[in-house]
Amino acid sequence: DVTNPRQCQKVTKLRRSCIRLHCSSPIHLKASARSLYQPTTSMALPVMEEGKLLVDALNTVKIQVQQMKRYLELDQLMDALKSASLMLAELRTSSLSPKQYYELYMAVFDALRHLSNYLYDAHTQSRHHLADLYELVQYAGNIIPRLYLMITVGAVYMSVPDAPVKEIMKDMMEMSRGVLHPMRGLFLRHYLSGQTRDHLPVGSDDGPGGNLQDSTTFVLTNFVEMNKLWVRLQHQGHSRDREKRELERRELRILVGTNLVRLSQLDGVDLEMYQGAILPSILEQVVSCKDVIAQEYLMEVVIQVFTDEFHLHSLGPFLTATAQLHPKVNIKAIVIALIDRLAAYAAREAENEDPEETKKQEEAAARRLAEKVKTQKVKSRENGSSGATLAPEADTWSTPQPPIGPPTESVTESAVAATASPSETESAGALKKFRGVPENVQLFEVFWQQVVELIRARPDLSIQDITALFVSLTNLSLSCYPDRLEYVDQILSYAGEKIREYTDSPDLHTAQTSSNLAALLVAPINSYQSVLTLLAIPNYAPLLTTQLFSTRRSIAHSIVSSVLKNETIIETPEDVDGVLELCHVLIKDQSDGHSAAPNGVAVNGISGSGLNGSQGNPRKLGPYSVEREEMAEEQGWVARMVHLFRSESLDVQFELLQMARRHFDAGGERMRFTFPALITSSIKLCRRYKNREHLETDWETKVSTILKFCRQLIFILANQVDAPTIALRLFLLAAQISDECGFEDLTYDLYVQAFSVYEDNISESRAQLQAITLVIGALEGAKVFSVDNYDTLITKAALHASKLLKKSHQSTAVGFASHLWWQEKAHLETEAELEEGDGKPAAKTEEKDDETVKAVSCRRVSFCSRLTVDCTSSLTKIASVCWNVCSDPCGRQDPPSKRLSRFNSIVMHWISTCTILIMGLQQSPLSL
Repeated sequence: DVTNPRQCQKVTKLRRSCIRLHCSSPIHLKASARSLYQPTTSMALPVMEEGKLLVDALNTVKIQVQQMKRYLELDQLMDALKSASLMLAELRTSSLSPKQYYELYMAVFDALRHLSNYLYDAHTQSRHHLADLYELVQYAGNIIPRLYLMITVGAVYMSVPDAPVKEIMKDMMEMSRGVLHPMRGLFLRHYLSGQTRDHLPVGSDDGPGGNLQDSTTFVLTNFVEMNKLWVRLQHQGHSRDREKRELERRELRILVGTNLVRLSQLDGVDLEMYQGAILPSILEQVVSCKDVIAQEYLMEVVIQVFTDEFHLHSLGPFLTATAQLHPKVNIKAIVIALIDRLAAYAAREAENEDPEETKKQEEAAARRLAEKVKTQKVKSRENGSSGATLAPEADTWSTPQPPIGPPTESVTESAVAATASPSETESAGALKKFRGVPENVQLFEVFWQQVVELIRARPDLSIQDITALFVSLTNLSLSCYPDRLEYVDQILSYAGEKIREYTDSPDLHTAQTSSNLAALLVAPINSYQSVLTLLAIPNYAPLLTTQLFSTRRSIAHSIVSSVLKNETIIETPEDVDGVLELCHVLIKDQSDGHSAAPNGVAVNGISGSGLNGSQGNPRKLGPYSVEREEMAEEQGWVARMVHLFRSESLDVQFELLQMARRHFDAGGERMRFTFPALITSSIKLCRRYKNREHLETDWETKVSTILKFCRQLIFILANQVDAPTIALRLFLLAAQISDECGFEDLTYDLYVQAFSVYEDNISESRAQLQAITLVIGALEGAKVFSVDNYDTLITKAALHASKLLKKSHQSTAVGFASHLWWQEKAHLETEAELEEGDGKPAAKTEEKDDETVKAVSCRRVSFCSRLTVDCTSSLTKIASVCWNVCSDPCGRQDPPSKRLSRFNSIVMHWISTCTILIMGLQQSPLSL
């Protein structure tokens, strides 16, 4: 194209000079001869020799760089190109490791930047034309220097306006095919990609300047060729160095992945181009290379570098290609990475959406979820069982179970929708999104279908990988479709099938599998506000029952923790039954309980000692044993949960407690901790009935039934689990509420039971003092007894007080008992007046049996003489003994200060008793 004769003559002269410089130079010929004898395959050289070669090469590069810079400053381009060629000749070596070659490459790369800057300035200042230089450098004698110089000049030429970019890209790509050595070719093409990335055309014109299609073709072609070289690298050298070569390949993988990064960064790449040209080419190359390392890495890069929107609309092709990968590829990691990315995308979009719109969507989803839970409970009741105990095969949802045959039509349509471009759907109007996922993209259905097909097509997948896929699918469903319980149920159902299929496989009992199953079961607990939602998932409980003890226990802890944290109110007997059945591992003895050590360190809720604690099937082991402190903590959680069993209906409330009792009855030693919560809740229910006595019909019968229920529970505490102190306190508490309700016979029986517990089960002196003090305090407030019953009880209390082992304890107890004979009639009258003042009906108080009221007055005077004699004589004797008592086994008396304090306490009781006696006699002198 050069029309000027002088310019044509100048170009011819430059070409001849270049040929002489690159082919006839003694230095260049020396370098050429040296490279001629270099091996064409990677030879295993000692580390010291490799280091020496690298040092020599770097020294040569350093010298030639200095010369090149000096020639460029003097505007002696041909000499500068000569130095650059000698410098680039060092890259022809095959004796360096990838790390060392990369170090050499970076030194050369930094030097070539100076040449690039000079070439651009020379072109803009019309000193040299880049078209001439582009042709000139191709006369270099060796292919490595020739191609590096050509790429350097060509990249600068592409940055010039009106340059034939399309032709330059095509020419450089074709010429680069001349380097077939894997490592040298990888770095050469990496240099090509890096130098041209800022100058790739992104327009739409079909002219010589190129367009976006040309750029994508250029990058894709470079990617394909680099991947081929990377795969070929495994065949270099001896077979004994295979591990070393694999390590070297992993070090070079970023060179190949950079091309995919370039594609994702191209301006103008839309979904249509991604689906039609980019993704199919990438997947075709990945599948066809049949290399495990390459397939794993490249699929991971595709997931990471392209946008979430692209992935949402291209799930079908991507997952289909995943199923065609090499059998040794870790497909589980690829699918999980994609699922986790989309789940994270949904979470981010939910945070970025308009708060008002997000609130409306979540409220609508919550309503749908509540309706589904309600519907499921109704179906469960109609079937005669709760939703938590349905068989795994029960088709309670109107959605298909895991497909066994070919893909269903609905799933195929979902896959088509997932790969449809936005232009095909925009005609229907603006797409609605929920948590970033368009409504027309059936995200879960596509993943579900592909995962099931993958599991069926790859029988070599281990149960660890399968359960890990289930965990990611569950997280995706809970993140993107929180109201679609059927999705979670599908996953759990299929997981149950796989567990039954792998029953005899040792892989089922590994730590990884147990951890995955625990994560699968705990995901809904962490996602939903109410654990009652679990009861609406038919396959949840059946899957839970098949797990190891440690897994069941960790899930039960999570359930109880969720109930307490969210203060979930459980209102129906069916819900109580379902929740306690899910937590039965904490409530009942387990045959496989010792497979998890009580103090074992848990990982993800799984006790490490519980996974390998025995040989054979860990689900068939010995009895459960646990430390007392740990049991107390666990049962404390369960007991606190009992107080959340609440219902507005009093009758239903009692049914809740009865249902809980049925579960706790099988707890053995655990009843010591769970029964008190049931008893106190029952006593609260009695007070609720008493407060609504004017509204509830037959309330006395119901309260009597509840108190008898309490008596049964307390009797079990006293006799079966050896908790006499707690039992005595609860008997007294039940007696007090019975007294408030006016049940004399039942109250008397409860006090008798308390005395029986005291006599039969409490033997320690201080415990006896505390117990008899509690009994005396309760009797002092009793109002319902007749004279005979009251006399019997207080006499028994005084008798036990006087028979305590230690005299100091006797003095305290007898002093308290001395007040039992003095109850004022005004006490009853005051309570009646208070009830009238509050506006509550006082009819019951006014209609109290006259015998009871008279008994109070009669007791006050009829026992005066006996009280005077008994109290004064007993206290006097005890005071005398206490003053001289020796508490030391050697006969040494207590210090005077201690004896004086004890004596002073007795005297104060004596004075108080006498004061009451005198006041009574003054009020009723005729009683003398």
